[in-house]
Amino acid sequence: MSVGLKFTVFPFSDKGIRNNNTQTFPVRIFHTMHKSAVTFRCSLHNSTILQESIERIRERITNRKVEITPSAYDTAWVAMVPEREYSGGIISRPCFPQCLDWIIENQNSDGSWGLNPGHPSLVKDSLSCTLACLLALRKWNVAHKQIHKGLEFIRKNSWAAIDKDQISPIGFNIIFPTMITYANEMELTLPFDQHLVDSMFQSRDSQITSERDHMNLGYVAEGIGKWLNWSTLILTQQRNNGSLFNSPATTVAALVHHQGNNKCFDYLQSLLNTFKNWVPTNYPLEIYTRLCLVETIQELGIDRHFEPEIDSILEETYRLWLHIEEEIFKDITCCAVAFRLLRIKGFEVSSDFLVPYAERDNISLQTTGVSTILELYRASQIRLHEDETTLDAINEWTTTFLKQQLLSETIPHKKVRKKVEYELKNFHGILGRVGNRRCLDLYDADNYHVMKAAYRCPTIYNDEFLIFSRQDFNICQALHQKEFQQLDRWYSDCGLDHLNFGRDALRMAHFMASAIFGDPQLVDARMSFAKNVVLIARIDDFFDQHGSREESYKILDLVKEWNEKPTVDYGLQEVEILFTAVYHTVNELAERAYVAQGRCVKHHLINLWVEILNSFVKEFDTWCEDDAINLDEYLSFARISVGTEICILTSMYFLGVKLSEETILSEECISLCMHVGTVNRLLNDLQSSQKEKEERRVNAVSILKESDDEDEEMAVSKIEKLIEYNQRKLLRMVYKRETIVPRKCKDLFSEICKMGYYLYSSGGGDEFTSPQQIMEDVKSLIHQPLKLPPS
Repeated sequence: MSVGLKFTVFPFSDKGIRNNNTQTFPVRIFHTMHKSAVTFRCSLHNSTILQESIERIRERITNRKVEITPSAYDTAWVAMVPEREYSGGIISRPCFPQCLDWIIENQNSDGSWGLNPGHPSLVKDSLSCTLACLLALRKWNVAHKQIHKGLEFIRKNSWAAIDKDQISPIGFNIIFPTMITYANEMELTLPFDQHLVDSMFQSRDSQITSERDHMNLGYVAEGIGKWLNWSTLILTQQRNNGSLFNSPATTVAALVHHQGNNKCFDYLQSLLNTFKNWVPTNYPLEIYTRLCLVETIQELGIDRHFEPEIDSILEETYRLWLHIEEEIFKDITCCAVAFRLLRIKGFEVSSDFLVPYAERDNISLQTTGVSTILELYRASQIRLHEDETTLDAINEWTTTFLKQQLLSETIPHKKVRKKVEYELKNFHGILGRVGNRRCLDLYDADNYHVMKAAYRCPTIYNDEFLIFSRQDFNICQALHQKEFQQLDRWYSDCGLDHLNFGRDALRMAHFMASAIFGDPQLVDARMSFAKNVVLIARIDDFFDQHGSREESYKILDLVKEWNEKPTVDYGLQEVEILFTAVYHTVNELAERAYVAQGRCVKHHLINLWVEILNSFVKEFDTWCEDDAINLDEYLSFARISVGTEICILTSMYFLGVKLSEETILSEECISLCMHVGTVNRLLNDLQSSQKEKEERRVNAVSILKESDDEDEEMAVSKIEKLIEYNQRKLLRMVYKRETIVPRKCKDLFSEICKMGYYLYSSGGGDEFTSPQQIMEDVKSLIHQPLKLPPS
């Protein structure tokens, strides 16, 4: 037998935490009141500094202002638009002279144009921006000294143009050679080695001819020029705002090649009405930025402070989704992110809108960045129905593509590469606070995005988020450390440290509870969860390793009688320790639940223990008597013995929502328990099948092999499909809106499902869920505070 919430015990030192003064039996009644935790929690809410940060962040969320840095590349293209085509004047004047002025005033000290401050991996982007600005200055025959400085920058950094370790702006290999052609036509001599130029032109021509439909290269159309049917491109791709792909540079190219298109001109004019003398690389970005804002806040673990604001953004996005808003559906990335966030929130969004991306051939990988493919991959993970073949198809090709990118080491952006690795290795979801810690480690206020030009978005990446989220994490971490000390005292008070068999599950149980329940106010939920995990593991080990059949059954009899001084003789000291620990823990939790719920739930908590102990007995009997059973019969008790149901239902009483007996006993709650128990039990069985085969213990794999006369590979395949089926059913119930079980409670079922994948994947050699990685996660979540930037 093996309890589903099973784990490896790691060699952490307890020095300085565990009380080494051993306690003589009998067990004394414990009274862990969490006083210090409550005091610490209050300090968080009463902190003026933190509250001020919360208000500033709230203002940033609600003011709808999108902060974005200028794009020297796109501004240069706008600066090259001549006035004649619209006013009938002579060719010698720019239509948007303010953009030319901006270029003259914003050359970097090294002679380049582009993101400032720059980044060592963005030299290729600087080359692109600089050449575009030189073309604008040369076209209008101004700023000769700055042209000279720009040429010197290109001469010193021409190596980056074909450096594979440099991050390439989207379409660089097509656009940059074309800009070299324009420079030659303007008699602007560029300091490039001819061999390098020939190589770039060869690469450009190869990429263009390899694309079966040149319309797929529309986003980088300024690099294709006369080879493109501009009338068709404008007819099919011009948006309601007049732009092509919301790209100023592409819109300028369309304007030049299709003179007289007033909608293109109006779009450019609207940009300058907004930004005065420069343009961003993509606009508008409001919907996408606000969705990224929601995701960033969630990933940093500070979303509990801003739930009304997040709900407001997602509700507005859903209204736009229903109205087929162009800004969502014309942008692959925005559509994928919106689909995922809305579906997780419970909004009815059909995967049919992702049909255009179901086949890899429908997307030009030359104009689509890795980050966009990653978002499609993440969207494909939210598969709730068996017939969502679109999501299955997207998942298949994006998984293959991203793995190929990692293997070929063709993702130069280190943070993007790490994110891809982490998402692929945690394809069934990232565990709560563990994921938060990883995102906090990667979060950088100076982070940049790369499209046709690199840009920063301070709306999403800023010092305010960085400092507050790290402070918030450190406060929660310090609270978790205090909670472990109290949990440790409870462990000793119970006499569990006297048991000389089985696993010392205390530290891992505490980690699991801390990873699942992130809100500092959920002290009782964390403590109840951790205590139940410890007790289940201890009793499971007694059944498995130490007690006789009669002694194991006696624990069940004692719980059924539920008496501090039972009439049944304990027999073994270990039986007394285990029963007394359960007895006092349940009584304590029942008292706390009475305060939280306003009603007595003690009978329910006792019944949960009777139920799980009955399942232990059934497993014991099946093992001892070598009964032949089918998979359904096995799962009827094994999904309970896995331990998820008792841990979840007990903790639910402490989530801050009132739960009636009708809710707890509802068909919905029973089904949620069944699905999460089945997923965790089968994941456990897949990992432990070989070990339990050697010990001749009952296991889902061995049952299928014997009952269906199948080999192990087929049995494992069937179980994997059953796991996926139950997971989809579970998520469909979790995401469904307006049901009897509150969403806050249903999310707990989802998190426990992720916990199962997290714990049981270690048998597959996955480094991110291997025991070594779990050890690292325990250290980072519980013991290692985050550094705060200098003030």
